[in-house]
Amino acid sequence: MGGLKRDAVVTAKSTSAAPKSAPRRAAKSALRATKGRAVAGARGAAASPLKDRAEQRREEILAVAERIFAEKGYHATGIADIATVLGLGHGTFYRYFKNKHDIALAVFDRLLGRIGEIGLSEDPTSSRTLEEYREQSRRILDRWLALVDQHPHLVRFLHEQTVAVDLTRLTTLFEAYVEFTARFLENGVKKKFLRTNLDVRATAEMVVALILDGTRRALSDEDPNAARRRAEAGVLLMFDGIRK
Repeated sequence: MGGLKRDAVVTAKSTSAAPKSAPRRAAKSALRATKGRAVAGARGAAASPLKDRAEQRREEILAVAERIFAEKGYHATGIADIATVLGLGHGTFYRYFKNKHDIALAVFDRLLGRIGEIGLSEDPTSSRTLEEYREQSRRILDRWLALVDQHPHLVRFLHEQTVAVDLTRLTTLFEAYVEFTARFLENGVKKKFLRTNLDVRATAEMVVALILDGTRRALSDEDPNAARRRAEAGVLLMFDGIRK
């Protein structure tokens, strides 16, 4: 849940044979690296009008790409599909991206940045009372729902295309968010909001799985209130349980 300290994850080396702590270290390192590039990029763009225009064009390409990837799928999308919408020639396109996979990774980074903002918005150790802890839980879920509302193509890309684009990057993202969710739960245990024998790691994995499935379902909800009801049901389940 909250406390994700940086706003994106870049490609990490495979961790299948690494120690259990390796994915966590890779996630933190990747988050720091991407944040640093984002800050440097913003400063550079501010210093040059030409770079401003180039960055604007790059963002236009990414906005179209994320929509087409979400609608057609990564494998079915070609450079021509993206370039045609923007009225760009292939030569112009290749000034900004090397190939289709390169632009898909950039879309992935946009997604990771949005998810990172959710974590940056909350300190997982800040709640001092049970009511603060409950409200913090609601705020985090609200931000996930806002992500679906404001960036539905990115969320669809997350659920349907990221495995094809970079499975290792996706796994690292999940590991990072599980770790920070665990910090949120650990604060609940420490402050005695949650039971002392809680299996924090396993519970964090389940909480993240429920959040992600909620965003997937929200993409196709016909009832505009369905996602909100699920979010509130999740808070009630966490704090009140379902036993009579």
